[in-house]
Amino acid sequence: MAEAVLQKTVSQIRARTLHRHFFARFFDNDTLSSDGDTQSSVVRALCVCAVPCLMVAFWLLPAYPGRPVWAVAADRYFFVLYSFVAMGIVTTFEWEMLFPDRADFLILLPLPLRMRTLFWAKARALLSFLVLFLVGANVFGSVLYSAVSTPSHGNYFHTVMAHCAAVLLAGVFAGFSMLAVEGLCISLLPDSAQRWAASVLQSLSIGFLVLLFLLFPLFGSHMQMLLGGDAWFAPYIPPLWFLGLYEHLAQGVQAPAGAQLLATIGLYATGIAFALSVLVYPLAWKRQQKRALEGASQKRGADSAALTNLLHRALLTRPQERGVFHFISHTLRRNSRYQVYLAIYGGVGIALALASVVTLRHSSQGTLELALSSDGLHAVLPLLLFWLVVGLRVAFGFPIDMAARWVFPMNLLQAGSHTKATRAWVIACCGCVSCGVLFFLLMIGWKVGSVALQAVWAGTLSLLLADTFFYQSNRIPFTQPRLPARASLPITLVLYAAAFPVFVLLSAHLEILSEARLLVLAKSIGCVAVLHVLLKVLLKASQESALSGFSLEVEEDEFQALGLHI
Repeated sequence: MAEAVLQKTVSQIRARTLHRHFFARFFDNDTLSSDGDTQSSVVRALCVCAVPCLMVAFWLLPAYPGRPVWAVAADRYFFVLYSFVAMGIVTTFEWEMLFPDRADFLILLPLPLRMRTLFWAKARALLSFLVLFLVGANVFGSVLYSAVSTPSHGNYFHTVMAHCAAVLLAGVFAGFSMLAVEGLCISLLPDSAQRWAASVLQSLSIGFLVLLFLLFPLFGSHMQMLLGGDAWFAPYIPPLWFLGLYEHLAQGVQAPAGAQLLATIGLYATGIAFALSVLVYPLAWKRQQKRALEGASQKRGADSAALTNLLHRALLTRPQERGVFHFISHTLRRNSRYQVYLAIYGGVGIALALASVVTLRHSSQGTLELALSSDGLHAVLPLLLFWLVVGLRVAFGFPIDMAARWVFPMNLLQAGSHTKATRAWVIACCGCVSCGVLFFLLMIGWKVGSVALQAVWAGTLSLLLADTFFYQSNRIPFTQPRLPARASLPITLVLYAAAFPVFVLLSAHLEILSEARLLVLAKSIGCVAVLHVLLKVLLKASQESALSGFSLEVEEDEFQALGLHI
């Protein structure tokens, strides 16, 4: 009897320890935590999620009572939309941590632990993580906005219940939808296709979520037609489902005509997403375990010989430059963490590009329909190129293996080799994105001359961005220790908020002017060329050797002991 009680106690201790470990792993991320302080990371992340709803509720305080009916619907749509987008982004950002990775299985399975204990500990940690952010993102809006929007003769608790039901179900649908998508990706796709498919899905998911948030002012000004059933695309926009549920619960029979249909779709969709996640999670778990124990087959993709030879002859004339260039390529291809960063920034760029292009207009039948903005199409190229280069800049700043850096100072004996290779890689990526944009413009009916002009602008902007963001890139990517104390998030946000709109608006304006006057294009190319030569001269004058300042001293990481060996 005593032995059974002891075993039960030990089992409970192990379960709690594993739960804490798996929960902390969600915050074991360079972006959220650089010093391993899980508690500070949790508080910081929750504050980021909770503040927007709190600020919007305070901002709406003077507008109530007496706010117009459709403006109230737009306010409710914001809170539903924010819950949907926040939970979707949080789940997508933690894509790699939703299931145990190879390190979890290889380290924990040899310990005296049951597979069932591991499974339930990970499932509990995942549910705790999702519930924590779901509540954190909506608690202030549910309490404060419900108090603000409740009429003097209304029932506050009824308003709170309607608000909570809508925003919580929106967050639940977003979170479990992302979980189901990853589970299906792991369970159905072969090993060779899973990595690139995961990156594509992450980028598209982030782009879709950010796009919905950016389109809020556009949709908020057409609430009457969206909820009244006069927009054919309304049933295909998930946040509108839960806005329909909000209106149906808050107003009952007085709700707009299309609210009932949207609410029904939202309830069925949430049930399907939850059921699919529950069914797929054990299958994906088994697939992950099999890959961890047997080893995933990773075939090295063969580079195109023609493209490689062209790069070697045109841009990469030294062996050191070629080595750094291919080191960057293989690192990004193999390491999923960097693919997550690129997917996030790429998704933001796609969302901003689509938001600048997509607009709403009234058709001849009196309904709403989607349309493309001609002026917005000129902003697509600078938007995508800007966020691509920013994403590469961020990804290059995170180290991969500090202990293996000795190979570079032993072989890179010529100054500037890594800088030229890094810029060449950035320009090559910009060229791939530019080709996709140019193909899209041809498909929607742009003239060949206008597309050729866009190609010239693509090369000009790519060179400008590479020179600007990698001017002082005097370290090889992925080999410099991260020093978070030198970075200031507010200053960085201010710089991007000031530089990004100016760059995009000025580029789009010059593109439109150059279609009428080629002299504008010639002057722009001349300015960029002069700037490029000037930066090159300044860089050459101040550049140090690749060996200088390249410290090989690496702090030893402390081992994490979970105490599960008993």
